[in-house]
Amino acid sequence: MLITKTLRMNFEFGRVYQRGRHVAGRTLVLHYLPRKQPVLRLGVTASKQVKGSVARNRIKRLLREAYRLNEDKLRPGFDLILVGRAVPEPLGMRAVEADFLKLCRRAGLMRQDVAQP
Repeated sequence: MLITKTLRMNFEFGRVYQRGRHVAGRTLVLHYLPRKQPVLRLGVTASKQVKGSVARNRIKRLLREAYRLNEDKLRPGFDLILVGRAVPEPLGMRAVEADFLKLCRRAGLMRQDVAQP
């Protein structure tokens, strides 16, 4: 079972933003940085364009849940930051999860033993 740690400090986020790479989708941006230790570390945030605390907290909850449901499909050894984007229509869990999986595949973060759809 894979245990995910949390990115909490500002310098940890800054390191991923500065040295890492990113892929963007319709509902989120995935920033990632390879690590030597075989552990996943996750940070979740929302873009400044997401107005209102209720909307920001909702997108962050959806991102955490999409990650939680699929964390066993990811390769260990990365720092990840999920940034929720402002979209005109209300988001559903299916849209966020599909976008998350698409971006993880594009970034090469999926384990090899997980079947590709």
